[in-house]
Amino acid sequence: MRREATFKNSFLGRRAVVVGAGLGGLSAARVLADYFDEVIILDRDELPDDAVPRPGVPQGKHPHVLLGGGLKALENLFPGFGNELMRAGAEPMEPGYDFLYEVPGQDVWPRIKLSWPTYSMTRPLIERTLRRQVERLGNITVRRGCRALSIVSEAHVLAATGIRYETPAGNRKTLEADLIVDASGNGSLTLEFLKATDRGLPTETSIGVNTRHASALFERVDIGNDYKGVFTFPDAPEHCRRGLILPAENNRHQVVLAGRGNDIPPIDGNEFLGYARTLPTLSVYNAIKNAKRLTGITPFSFAESRWRHFAQVPEFPKGLLPIGDAICRFNPVYGQGMTVALQEANLLFDLLRTVDGSQLATLAPTFLTKAETLIAAPWAMSAIPDFIYPETTGERPADLEDRLNFRSALGRLAVRDAEVYELLTEIRHLLKPLSLLDDPSIVRRVKEEIAKGSQGNQSLAIART
Repeated sequence: MRREATFKNSFLGRRAVVVGAGLGGLSAARVLADYFDEVIILDRDELPDDAVPRPGVPQGKHPHVLLGGGLKALENLFPGFGNELMRAGAEPMEPGYDFLYEVPGQDVWPRIKLSWPTYSMTRPLIERTLRRQVERLGNITVRRGCRALSIVSEAHVLAATGIRYETPAGNRKTLEADLIVDASGNGSLTLEFLKATDRGLPTETSIGVNTRHASALFERVDIGNDYKGVFTFPDAPEHCRRGLILPAENNRHQVVLAGRGNDIPPIDGNEFLGYARTLPTLSVYNAIKNAKRLTGITPFSFAESRWRHFAQVPEFPKGLLPIGDAICRFNPVYGQGMTVALQEANLLFDLLRTVDGSQLATLAPTFLTKAETLIAAPWAMSAIPDFIYPETTGERPADLEDRLNFRSALGRLAVRDAEVYELLTEIRHLLKPLSLLDDPSIVRRVKEEIAKGSQGNQSLAIART
């Protein structure tokens, strides 16, 4: 007997298969569980019961930020999820109060308590907490240690109808499905199926950043002034070094240092501290110089942000839906990836309430078109600061200098105006649209701030002559 949909009495198929048990895949599975008899999640990892890093998430040892928009998306699919995180050990965070932001040449932003919280924890903890929530649903099965090999279709049918995978014992099997969600991260399953069915590959927008990271867990970290975290921005474009401290479960802190290109943060303990000492401020160094490092220092490199425009592929195959990093992989420095994947799952949630089984063929084109709109704002928010570095590759906006000046002036304005700071924080946490910064009153004040900056620079130049 099929399970009736909770959100709408609408049946879409017998089986859905989700490839990937990360946050995007788990959230998508939750949505699909109300429209399919069964949902099967395939993941190549064994998926440990403890909150420890796993091989399939190479960046799992590095800090991950759950933005306010991500928590809102999770709460929409799993009411009370924030409480589950806190019970698991996640640290509650007031984004406007608990976090010290340090921008070179700019005063510290105001410290205010906002009306919405978020939580800080390691990536393994949030993933394990979400997986346990998903596994409580009776028609979802997580198959561990199963490596997806390829998407298949029936003869003379261009739709995706199943998936070939390898079991933990090394046997190869085919699993039939009415819908396949590619949440595998690299999106290679979707790309190979498009090629196999003689469809064109999606165009890609990429921004080459070549960022280098080194991370470790510490205890007895002391940031001072009751701050729980700190983010020291680089003095760009002359310098690229930055540092981040985030609280984690069990009274620990995640610490990451980042550079670009050949400026690689070291993985030797003493050299790691020395690198921290060269950041624009000493806040990160002072917080960890007497702390106890609990783990080795793990390196991680990120070559480029990549956005695949699947919505532009003609006749995108029925029965297939890429999601999360398979569509767009963001520069991890800005902490947007998890939140966007969760918001995409919510987009799927909204769409499925309006379709029936006969409309499944239009699900992917509609979803992918709407996902383009969803991705555009966070992509723009990370692309502009990345392009401040001359060595960044990709198509620069014609008005890049104007945008950079606007961004810098907006930051200075937020220092003095708590309302502007609150709005900016909500936008950065993907809770409010970026378009709100086009409000005439804000644009006027930012332009005035730009004019003040120009006058100050002229005065400084005269004083130096």
